[in-house]
Amino acid sequence: MPEDKITDPDVQQIVDDQKLANADKITKLKKMHEDERAIQRAATESPMAQDDGLNDRLHDITLALKDLGVDSKGPEDNLGATL
Repeated sequence: MPEDKITDPDVQQIVDDQKLANADKITKLKKMHEDERAIQRAATESPMAQDDGLNDRLHDITLALKDLGVDSKGPEDNLGATL
């Protein structure tokens, strides 16, 4: 499992932006989380699916949201693989 430290520069930039209120950071991070999940789902439909760091970026977004007090788990997180 990846270390519990944010390594993605885009995620870190949002976390560090002191001009953004926490609510705005949460909004941006949730949007990124949704986008990354969509990319991850699309990648699994490819016959040659590779991680390409998607899980690391998603992990960083989840960590950032957790640090802001947000549970980023969605309904799909409690389900097994679907066909």
